Amino acid sequence: TTHTRTVAALLGELSIMLNEGDLVTPALNSLISDELVIRIERSRSVTLTLEGQSRVYRTHLASPADILTSAGVSLTEKDRVFVDGTEATPESLSNWPVPANQITVQRALSLVIDDAGRLLHVETTSDTVGEALFEADITLYAADEVTPESHTPLTAGMTVHIQRARPVTIIADGMTLETRVTGPAVADALAEAGLSLIGLDYSVPDTDVEVRSGIRIRIIRVKEEVLIEESIQSYDVVYQADSGLEIDQTRLAQAGQNGVTQTSLRVRYENGIEISRTAEDTQVTQEPLNEVIAYGTNVVLRTVDTPDGPRQYWRRIRMYATSYHPAALGGDNITATGETLRKGIVGGDPGIMPYGTEVYVPGYGLGKMADTGALRRRLRIDLGYSDADWESWSRYVDVYLLAPVPPQITYILPSE
Repeated sequence: TTHTRTVAALLGELSIMLNEGDLVTPALNSLISDELVIRIERSRSVTLTLEGQSRVYRTHLASPADILTSAGVSLTEKDRVFVDGTEATPESLSNWPVPANQITVQRALSLVIDDAGRLLHVETTSDTVGEALFEADITLYAADEVTPESHTPLTAGMTVHIQRARPVTIIADGMTLETRVTGPAVADALAEAGLSLIGLDYSVPDTDVEVRSGIRIRIIRVKEEVLIEESIQSYDVVYQADSGLEIDQTRLAQAGQNGVTQTSLRVRYENGIEISRTAEDTQVTQEPLNEVIAYGTNVVLRTVDTPDGPRQYWRRIRMYATSYHPAALGGDNITATGETLRKGIVGGDPGIMPYGTEVYVPGYGLGKMADTGALRRRLRIDLGYSDADWESWSRYVDVYLLAPVPPQITYILPSE
């Protein structure tokens, strides 16, 4: 029961407060009549988020489509709409099963993706750079660099730069590594792969070479060490005259000792394989000591019995004796000294038996050195004969060199 005249006055009299968006039927300025029914349809608070900005919008509408239309929000096909946290399709907005309390409209943003120089213009409703790249079906490799970083929120007009890593093969330490790198040079590629050159190590190609896709890089591990190598320097044998020794006698006056030479060698290894040895320094750590053999120069005269009686001799030499005669020489019977070849003429090495030396050979007799013997043996004597009295000789004999002693003597006899 009321004495008021309008709906608005009656609501005021009853202290019924109206909120924005409340719907009153009949209208507030309608006149009161008997048995009038006044209906109030209360509005609801709907949070509307648009382009990151949120505001509370009061409405009695329940459908998300009606609420957006009432709020003057129009949608494009690229926009995304979330109703109470659930993404809604354009068709479902009009038939949403429950009243909407929170509506978020995510507008599509335009951005440019610079993929290693290839420009791609896209519109996206993604939140971050990484999501936008995924939506654009752009594959990223672990070593690819993205600027701004993948977690960066998108802004309108943003340009995303992708620096592509290049596939490389690195062979090092017995392993082959297939990886991707972004650095421009071989040195950068090695650093990105966690490999370093230490000391004398080097790479093939060199560290300043530009990295190309598919390049093969080898690391050569270099090690050097210094070795000490010893070599033996043989001693010499020298002879020294000793007047205290009889001729053809010897004694060891000084024992020989080999010398020692040390050489410092720098040995270079590449990947464990020796490739070079370089001599850096050579030192004689022990000089060789010559062996000294003393030989006798004391000539002693002794006596030997010959068919012609005792004779003095000053040397006895063991020689290989052969015989020869003119017929064996093709009829040549003249010796090197002009003598006629006959028995009593012998040939030999004039450096051991000077021409004119008288000798005694047991079984042959006395002879005179008047011819040159065969050169194949120096300690050899050829016993001369005529064709009529030739005898064959082929054995070792003692040869006595008879007095007088010649002025020049070969004190050291050859071994043969």
